[in-house]
Amino acid sequence: MKKTDLCGSWTLTDMDGKKYDAIVPGCVHTDIIKDENIFYRDNFEKYQWIEEKEWEYTKEFDVESIEGYAYIVFECLDVYCDVYLNDSLIGSFSNMYIPHKISVDGTLKVGKNELKVHFYSPVEAVKDFPERAGAFTTERMNTRRMQCTYGWDWVARFLTCGISKPVYLMFDNDFEIDNVYIYTSTSDSFGAVVDVHGETRNYKDGKMVYINVYSPSGEKLFEKKECLATKFFVETICIENPQLWYPNGYGEQPLYLFEISSEDDILFSQKFGIRTVRIIENRDEAGSEYYNKCIEIKQNPSADEYDRNDEFCGFILAVNGIKIMCKGSNYVPTEPFVSEETDKKITAVLELAKECGTNILRVWGGGKFEREHFYSECDRLGIMIIHDFMMACGEYPEHEKWFIDELISESEYAAKLIRNHPSLMWWQGDNENAIRGTFEDKNYHGKLSAYEGILENLKKYDYSRRFLVSSPYGGKLFASKTVGTTHNTQFLNYVFDYIEENTLEDYKEYLGMYLARFVSEEPSLGAICKNSMLRLMTEEDIYAEDMKMWYKHTRTNPYLKHEVLEYIVMLAEKILGGFKNSEDKYFKLKYVQYEWIRVSLENLRRNKWFSSGVVYWMLNDCWPAASGWALIDYFCMPKASYYSFKRAAKPVITSISREKDKKLFLTLCSDDLSINEYRLEAYKLNYNSNSRETVFLRAISNLKNDNLRLELNADISSDELLICDLFSDFKLVDRSFYKDGILPISKTFEMDFERIDVNSIKIKADRYIHAVELDGEYIFSDNYFTLLKDEEKVVKVKLLGENKEIKALGYTF
Repeated sequence: MKKTDLCGSWTLTDMDGKKYDAIVPGCVHTDIIKDENIFYRDNFEKYQWIEEKEWEYTKEFDVESIEGYAYIVFECLDVYCDVYLNDSLIGSFSNMYIPHKISVDGTLKVGKNELKVHFYSPVEAVKDFPERAGAFTTERMNTRRMQCTYGWDWVARFLTCGISKPVYLMFDNDFEIDNVYIYTSTSDSFGAVVDVHGETRNYKDGKMVYINVYSPSGEKLFEKKECLATKFFVETICIENPQLWYPNGYGEQPLYLFEISSEDDILFSQKFGIRTVRIIENRDEAGSEYYNKCIEIKQNPSADEYDRNDEFCGFILAVNGIKIMCKGSNYVPTEPFVSEETDKKITAVLELAKECGTNILRVWGGGKFEREHFYSECDRLGIMIIHDFMMACGEYPEHEKWFIDELISESEYAAKLIRNHPSLMWWQGDNENAIRGTFEDKNYHGKLSAYEGILENLKKYDYSRRFLVSSPYGGKLFASKTVGTTHNTQFLNYVFDYIEENTLEDYKEYLGMYLARFVSEEPSLGAICKNSMLRLMTEEDIYAEDMKMWYKHTRTNPYLKHEVLEYIVMLAEKILGGFKNSEDKYFKLKYVQYEWIRVSLENLRRNKWFSSGVVYWMLNDCWPAASGWALIDYFCMPKASYYSFKRAAKPVITSISREKDKKLFLTLCSDDLSINEYRLEAYKLNYNSNSRETVFLRAISNLKNDNLRLELNADISSDELLICDLFSDFKLVDRSFYKDGILPISKTFEMDFERIDVNSIKIKADRYIHAVELDGEYIFSDNYFTLLKDEEKVVKVKLLGENKEIKALGYTF
């Protein structure tokens, strides 16, 4: 296959005839806004007019000769457009999720050619379509493009047009390998069986090929010379003593290489992993512990709205026969403009995710199918993927043929793109379109999309994986907590009413009500670090009493009684105590998300195997949000919540909780598959006098992927904390705490630290510090951690820019 790259310099013209120098891949926003930071302060509001206009991209290119069937391929056209070659219309398109391959035989000519793409306003194109029910702006549901950039409660509105991925001229007349599917059909004590199904293009009878499989270390394990006799080929490869692919925290991620070549060239090459996947959905026996817990959950107001189940079952992911405690987040595009995404940024986000203990991500249905690099990096890093199809929060036109036809094209494209990646666990039909559905309904929103638009192609192209019709999934109704998966974001109205109407003395117990079998969305909210904040607003903006720029960069939901930022402020002030000044307020807007993650993730882990997973909303930001849902901000800087997740997602942690009978319990939560020895020490700490009283000492060994629950006989006063330290090989590996009521931290101390070397600092406390905040243009190995009086801690630091300054602040009661 011969390709001619058509990327690079193009000309962009508006309908008034004004011309701009353009770059492809690119879009109108990036081509006309070159010298201004569209994300700084309120600049983005000045460019909303772009969505209302028509735009035209043109390029001239030369062709020396025409060799075989000629096509022009656009990997992404965003979105409504007509394509002309030499003034002849060669195609009209309306789907940005899939590539477009256009035959140009008879239109392409030797010599100079002109390619023109005329884009129509995505708003004007659907203005006469029926109004549809859904979240946020609903014209999006008539258009097959990235849904979140129509405006969501975490990203502003960015409707653009453009040639957002590469474009090239292709001559397709050579023999090609196509549509190759590699999957593990069996893995047992005898070894593994890997099946390979594929096709050829431009098939020639008697074509000789060489098939090889290489081990993760590069050793040739399988070789075969074959004369292909038909268009299709099938290989069954037996691998003795296979190296299995495991999720992060459960083992290694060895990748094999499958390769087909001719005498002259490599025709197909694909890395793959060997692993088996199963979702365990065993029914709870009536009267059992889990059954009774489900009955209790059904009494909660938030659960009562959606739960009609009278039978209950678990939802546990098993990889290679090992039950996995899933700990992760939802993933959204790293940029609002597709053309601006880079492999470098995707890797930065995913490596941060791995570092904090993430083992699963959900690719959310309001984003897009990601580039190949994303999936390959998840394979390398051991990050499992749950993948939605691209619909979210609405009633899509699934009764219309055009829409189902688009889903059919998208499902074929997505299956072929992602299916060979061992990180992909299962598919989901959409995000929240079917929350009030049940399998007993003849019809529910999302059913036709799932079954007529998606399922048939998955059965054809990725038949080894589960397909869940929607997220959330299962039970009566689909958003129920006692069967299948749930979204705790679905209950935000209950949470926000609780925040507004109560003192929050019982916030830990309240958040504990949101227990479910598998949480595919768990919300949390908080502000970004100052280093990032100064990249989107001024210092005066940060500390302004009216928080004007905070509101600009903290998107909200029109269905809420108050702005999202107002709820964050309420939550921070009520849980962490009244604001002493503007700096104290800013710290608490960051730290409140740390506390939310700590409480919610510890709760899920204390209830391991009743609950088997939590996927937070969300991992990363799509634009520079000042305060929102992500763990990692737009600039790839960890938020306070990132460090809370990192601590609570470790293989072994402790958690202290007060149960309904007012008794205190200590739970040792273990996802550790090895045989390690641990030592527990629980003690009461008076944070004013720094005096401590031991409550509990015990050595523990051989946890083997399970929890241990112990009662603590202790009474704690208002100026005391109950703390548990967990040691392994005499090193502190975890520290948990419990305090009755709220957590009023305010006192601030400038803390000294010692530079050990360029990559590490040592910090020591002269009193009890509940939260040490390190600030600077660095990635810190730990942050917002606790230090006892005279305790030292070494923190690894990774400089990101030129500013080497680090500031350390201590907060306590």
